[in-house]
Amino acid sequence: MILSALYADRLTTLPGVAEGADPRLRLLHCRLERGPSAMSRVSVALAGPDDAPPVVCRQEGTACPGGDLRLAALATLAALAQVAGGTCAFELIGVKPVRAFDATVIMVAAFATRDGVVTRIVGAALVDGDPLIATARAACHAANRLAMPLVEAPSADA
Repeated sequence: MILSALYADRLTTLPGVAEGADPRLRLLHCRLERGPSAMSRVSVALAGPDDAPPVVCRQEGTACPGGDLRLAALATLAALAQVAGGTCAFELIGVKPVRAFDATVIMVAAFATRDGVVTRIVGAALVDGDPLIATARAACHAANRLAMPLVEAPSADA
């Protein structure tokens, strides 16, 4: 997403972002690994601004379709919080696949806390192949709504 002039004053306030650097993030991958005993692990990697190393977060839990989507959203929100350097925190409300407009849409709802203010945020992404990637994209879209307007929407080829 393109930076708005509204947020230009925040560019230097994000940790690890040099002045004049592009502060947006990109989704590198969202991967699911099935383990023994019906356990799943989802890892999400975000490319940081400039030449910063990628941020990778993992979440583990019980293997099931809804649980895997939840793990993807949790890992994405954890990565976004880590990039924010403690200036923003997220609490996942839920993840829901919805059939709409002749397609499946993943909805992610969360609470975002920034500067002591708690805001309910919602993001959505069309499932274009992998529902886990759509979930990670929806979580990024949710965070991009209010809490972190400098997060770039991940490309469809992530």
